[in-house]
Amino acid sequence: MKEQTKDIDLVLLQDADPEARAVLERIQGQRERLYGRRLAREQALALRRDAGPDYALNHGSIMERVIGFGRQHPVVCVGAVGLGLLLGPRKLLRMAGVVLPLVMKLRR
Repeated sequence: MKEQTKDIDLVLLQDADPEARAVLERIQGQRERLYGRRLAREQALALRRDAGPDYALNHGSIMERVIGFGRQHPVVCVGAVGLGLLLGPRKLLRMAGVVLPLVMKLRR
């Protein structure tokens, strides 16, 4: 199928006037970029799938890391939720206002 498309594109490119040829060349470039991007994404997904369950904890997004931590340490998560319910929202926000700037300094 791709070869037929390439053959048709070559025929159109040869028969086209200069303006149409420029447009067709841009379209071909876009197709090549999209194809390369799709291949790169498929390779990244394959690497992530083959790397195992610890990949998300080291290289994933914040949500993937939080979910992975929750799966590995359910007792800690239940304790944190229980502590949050015990303290209440006002104290949690106050503590977050103190702790978050310290954590952000440590990340630098």
